[in-house]
Amino acid sequence: MDHPNIASPTLADIYLQQGYIETAIGIYGELVRKEPSNDVYRKRLAALKKELKTKGKTTGFKKILKKKIW
Repeated sequence: MDHPNIASPTLADIYLQQGYIETAIGIYGELVRKEPSNDVYRKRLAALKKELKTKGKTTGFKKILKKKIW
């Protein structure tokens, strides 16, 4: 999914809440590319990738959203 002008952490979190983890990861990846020094984006992206790898596509993502990483 292409999000050239509307990529935001809010949009990524909305996709995440709806279960679209890959889309949320893609948006956070784009945000990290735009702002490589932003620790919040990098930590959220790493947490999502780790969660996807270890637990699968449907569990644990709401927990990540509630996690205060900033």
